[in-house]
Amino acid sequence: MTTLDTPFPPAALTVLDVIRSRRTVDISLLKPDAVPREVVEAILEAGTWAPNHGRTEPWRFTVFTGEGRAQLAEVFAQAYAAGSAPDREDGAALEAQRARAWRAPLWISLELHMPEKPKMPEWEEQAALACAAQNMWLAATAFGLAGKWVSGPVMVSPVAAELLGAPKLLGLLFLGYPAGELPSGSRAPLSEKVTWVE
Repeated sequence: MTTLDTPFPPAALTVLDVIRSRRTVDISLLKPDAVPREVVEAILEAGTWAPNHGRTEPWRFTVFTGEGRAQLAEVFAQAYAAGSAPDREDGAALEAQRARAWRAPLWISLELHMPEKPKMPEWEEQAALACAAQNMWLAATAFGLAGKWVSGPVMVSPVAAELLGAPKLLGLLFLGYPAGELPSGSRAPLSEKVTWVE
């Protein structure tokens, strides 16, 4: 953390620490332990406090945990079969897609729901959903969870969206307790990315 001449309030330091602690973690580095429902609800609540122009709240989430992941496994398999992968009809490839759903204890879909007569352009609504995803990820970090926002072809497939009852899917966030220490992170200095006009 940067040393500051002016002390920051404790809440600011906590928020900044959580932001710096968030990590993208591969699914193989998660424990199978379930995430308590009250923790999941707190994470979802954080998502709903994301900023959005016009207060449209364009986000919807489907939560897959426990045996509910069997439904997600079928979503993955059907979306893969409907795609363009050369092995999309191969039984082993479809089974691998199903198995993916069981490798994380918690999955949250990131669904974009826009009204019939949109108030805002779609890019703004997508940005709002991305803010909701970030809020949830930061809340999850504060609870000691780690994970990844996955948005590969299966995760954003129109077939997957339809099976979830979503007009559009921007991927899924999978979360769980890390099995070991999280990787360290780094960013280039602000001086390389910021121009001050004073």
